[in-house]
Amino acid sequence: MKQTPASFVADTPRQRLDVFLAGHFPHLSRSHLKKLIARGAARVGGELADADRRLRVGESVAVEFLTPEWAKPYGAFGDWVLHEDRDLLVLNKPAGLLMHPLGGSWLVVPEAALAEDEPNLAGILLRERPGISAAGTPRCGIVHRLDRCTSGVLLVAKTPAASETLIREFKDRVVSKTYRAVVRGQWLEKRSSVEAPVGRKPGHRRVIATPFGKEASTGFAVLESCAAGALVEALPLTGRTHQIRVHLNLLGHPVMGDPECDRPGPGQPQPPRLMLHAYKIEFAHPATCRPVRFMARVPKDMRQFWVSCRSPR
Repeated sequence: MKQTPASFVADTPRQRLDVFLAGHFPHLSRSHLKKLIARGAARVGGELADADRRLRVGESVAVEFLTPEWAKPYGAFGDWVLHEDRDLLVLNKPAGLLMHPLGGSWLVVPEAALAEDEPNLAGILLRERPGISAAGTPRCGIVHRLDRCTSGVLLVAKTPAASETLIREFKDRVVSKTYRAVVRGQWLEKRSSVEAPVGRKPGHRRVIATPFGKEASTGFAVLESCAAGALVEALPLTGRTHQIRVHLNLLGHPVMGDPECDRPGPGQPQPPRLMLHAYKIEFAHPATCRPVRFMARVPKDMRQFWVSCRSPR
């Protein structure tokens, strides 16, 4: 896929190519432009050039942002679709798929999501459902997020009105979400709950339980348990980042495969990834206001891993 090429003429002596392009594409960061130039997006006088190339007055600069021909490690997009109508798209997000680029360029110009080396949901939505952004729907229709390593049910708004309604529903906490997780350690209680604020310490990336964080509440129900661990259902009453993972770790039952919390010992099960799945979501449809519910079956790798945990060793 390609964007329409653009041509410019340098008018400032000895200006760097990336600085020159930043003046013409103010919505794109310098670091993002450098990546595009390194990928061969810019030519000076018909020849490929580096980001630090010093331009001469009168030189022609041609730009053509090539979008990557992403491989499909996550299967066909149509296989992710659980439901679709004029206002709403419900997906079963594969584990490992990034939600959107880490920078902010894509928020201003959605097409920037297509210029990333790594597949991301925002870019995939642009390619597979271009009408969403064409309708003026913000964030390519993304109204909430799942961690990269988390699989499961995800809502996408197809119109600006649907986006506004769904974001309000999440803010007002009238969206009910249910997750399933395989956790470390035998869990004897059938039900429990955690109310503990979560957040980041200033200057730190990791999300932890901290009195300086935002209030968070999660209910848990044990579906099955064995000596190695348990299959649990989590019902977050708030929607904080990494809330379920942090609260399970507080209980002494980290999600298996959690890179921040899970520290398996010798002979303990080693999961292939984070064993967390968004299983069910219930909310009012943004167009009809009627209650709806969508479920995404626990993926095969997670089901097989839980079976291996229960098997005698």
